[in-house]
Amino acid sequence: MGKFTINGGRPLVGSVRVSGSKNAALPIIFATIVTSGVSRFYNMPDITDVDDALGIVRELGAKIWREGEVTFIDTRQMHYGTPSLARVRRIRASTYLIGACLSRFRKAEILPFGGCSFSHRPIDMHLDAATRFGARINGNILTADKLSGAEISFRLPSVGATVNSLILAAGIKGESRLIGAAKEPHIRALISYLESAGAKISESDGIITVIGGELHGGVGVIPGDMIEAGTYLAASLVTGGEVRVSGFDTCELSAFTSPLRSAGVIEDLSGGGVALFGRPRKSLSVTTGAYPAFATDLQPIFSTVLATSRGGSIEEQVWRSRFGYLDELAKLGLSYSLEGNRAEIFPSSIMAGSLAATDLRGGAAAVILALSAKGKSEISSGELVLRGYDSFVEKLRGIGADIIYE
Repeated sequence: MGKFTINGGRPLVGSVRVSGSKNAALPIIFATIVTSGVSRFYNMPDITDVDDALGIVRELGAKIWREGEVTFIDTRQMHYGTPSLARVRRIRASTYLIGACLSRFRKAEILPFGGCSFSHRPIDMHLDAATRFGARINGNILTADKLSGAEISFRLPSVGATVNSLILAAGIKGESRLIGAAKEPHIRALISYLESAGAKISESDGIITVIGGELHGGVGVIPGDMIEAGTYLAASLVTGGEVRVSGFDTCELSAFTSPLRSAGVIEDLSGGGVALFGRPRKSLSVTTGAYPAFATDLQPIFSTVLATSRGGSIEEQVWRSRFGYLDELAKLGLSYSLEGNRAEIFPSSIMAGSLAATDLRGGAAAVILALSAKGKSEISSGELVLRGYDSFVEKLRGIGADIIYE
């Protein structure tokens, strides 16, 4: 169990380059299972979720190594097996074993998939898609004598179900059509990797068409992490600092920056990145949703900006129980009310204190709020934050934070 110790109350100043996106890296790592060859990846983030994903793939027979900044995965000698349940329980992305193992081995298990526990996260859409490709479910085992292309119509744009369907469709012969799929940037990154491995994928009128088959090794470039970018920008605003963040597509963060600009925050896009100056001069309201709407992963981060300015509301439409972190942030003085899936965040007097990270993004929000408070704060369960932030402490120290992790 790790702990952050923070001496806050000082503005953060400087520049940060974000690392590769966790949400893009994990689907691509599991997608290598359906290939037979050596794939190489650039900008792979050094985070514990990636370590667990690589560990799972290695347990299934992959060989993994690094040469400088490039990560290689050799999947030519893979075999079916049940990976470490400890690893499976730690990451939600282990659900992608459903599509990957079905496609390569014609068998998959429904395991105790993990990740953040802020909400009930069903996999019914994943399983429905698998059966449409030809899988049968018997208890917690999925099997298939033959898989074939299918038309999948998603009732809502689920990232997880879209990833599993793309992986399945790419690794089997025939044409598949995905209707109503998720459109997040990390879906585009997965498609790019699968295309490099031999799949033929196109999109028209919101329908993704996949012509799959035998795949070879490919090349993947992990895009910069927009959630990490939003985290450092929020930390800059909350501490009254001047931090320029680069290494990502600034257009992907427009749902985060647009409401801030409307409230008087100045956005500077010069210098190859983005910086935000000032604080909101009025209350703000945001509603989470599927991309390009406001990202659910950024709503805990945004709560810190609201609490240290004019307040506002967050309506959560993706994971409706994702407000458990607020009770912990209240230990630093954050004031809020909660009704259903809508939280009202009030202008708050933030003070140093002790609290726990409840999940990955809620823990990052706790760090941000502690950075704004004069005095010493301690945040336990800090290992949850390191699931998704590469060199988190080092980057914060680089812009003036007094923070240690031990």
